[in-house]
Amino acid sequence: MDQPAEGQDLAARISITASGVWRFVRMTFQDFMEDGCQSTAAALTYQTLFAVVPLLTVMYSMFNAFEAFGGIASRVESFVFTNIVPENVSVVQKYLASFSDQARSLSVPSLVLLSVTAFLMLFTIEKTFNEIWRVRDPRQGFQRFLVYWAIMTLGPIFIGVGFLISTYVVSLPLISGVTESTGMLRFIPFLLSAAAFTLVYVTVPNCVVPVTHGLIGGVIVAVAFEMAKVAFARTMTGSNFEVIYGTFAAVPLFLLWIYLSWTIVLMGAEIVKGLSVFRFEGDERVEPPLVQLLLILELFYRAHQRGDVIFESDIRTLSSRIDAREWNDLKARLTDLNLIKATDRGGLVLTRDLKEISVWDLYQAVPFDMPQAIGGDASWEHALAQRLARIAERNREDLEIDLESLFRSAGDAVRGDG
Repeated sequence: MDQPAEGQDLAARISITASGVWRFVRMTFQDFMEDGCQSTAAALTYQTLFAVVPLLTVMYSMFNAFEAFGGIASRVESFVFTNIVPENVSVVQKYLASFSDQARSLSVPSLVLLSVTAFLMLFTIEKTFNEIWRVRDPRQGFQRFLVYWAIMTLGPIFIGVGFLISTYVVSLPLISGVTESTGMLRFIPFLLSAAAFTLVYVTVPNCVVPVTHGLIGGVIVAVAFEMAKVAFARTMTGSNFEVIYGTFAAVPLFLLWIYLSWTIVLMGAEIVKGLSVFRFEGDERVEPPLVQLLLILELFYRAHQRGDVIFESDIRTLSSRIDAREWNDLKARLTDLNLIKATDRGGLVLTRDLKEISVWDLYQAVPFDMPQAIGGDASWEHALAQRLARIAERNREDLEIDLESLFRSAGDAVRGDG
């Protein structure tokens, strides 16, 4: 008797999981389109075309500044064009190297201009990621400059150190024997790509992104890159681009690959964001925005009574009733109202006595409609639901007039004035 019941429970769980996965995929694609990621990928394609030479120049300069990194630059470049860029467009490598060699002989003002170009691309990337995560307050001033400068200067150093370490480890007799017999070296490009994408998704948005979600997104994007590289190479091999463009065929192919790459990266960002906000179990319904604010404020109120700090993980406990995708926007509104603020420990605390603000004050301060119903069971929610019901009843009585009588009374008023 128990086996059929267990089978039904398992089937129900599978059905719920499949439904949740489908809703997650649908939400990800909807957010991808609503956030304008296709247009952003096109913009980043052109910015990348202009910024890739300055970035290569900085990379070469950083590698040349350290004697231990001698020859690393060419190896990194070969690694990228061998494992990340399809064969069809790897011919661009010699052009980029030539441009970078010439750029290193430019004057200081020209180098400054190239650096500004690279900074603008990083600015666009950060802005895009913040829009995906609904972050209203990006990094400002010197903090943003430090982050960008760290990416441009420390990034090549970490890459060089990683290559030196991997070269040393692989050269060990035991390791080299294992890799030769098992082909483990083939997985190094994939692992490096997954690690790089994970780091990007966790650090670039100006908000807290769980490392596990960034890792999942990084692995998915790394797999997508490998599949896209193979598909792109095979598709372009069978095309007639060389007939149309001749010796310049590599240029449009390179642009097309950059666009495809940015599309994959931005889709990965939507996946990582979705993992933090999506409810795989339950329906898609949430409370009205004003009620969501009240639920969040109650969480802060309870934490304030205990002397605790609210973290992002605490907010996710409300994900069954609030739209976690809009949390950053709701947080910004509460911050603007001086109701909450960030602490040095990275959390958030209540900063205002809630006796000083009424539900009406909150309603007037935010551009949200008055909710018609509340779905919770808390005592304060029942009390608020009763008040809302009385308001709705008075509004119904005041507006229960047929349109003919309304228009006739307006016409009588006009004739009376005449």
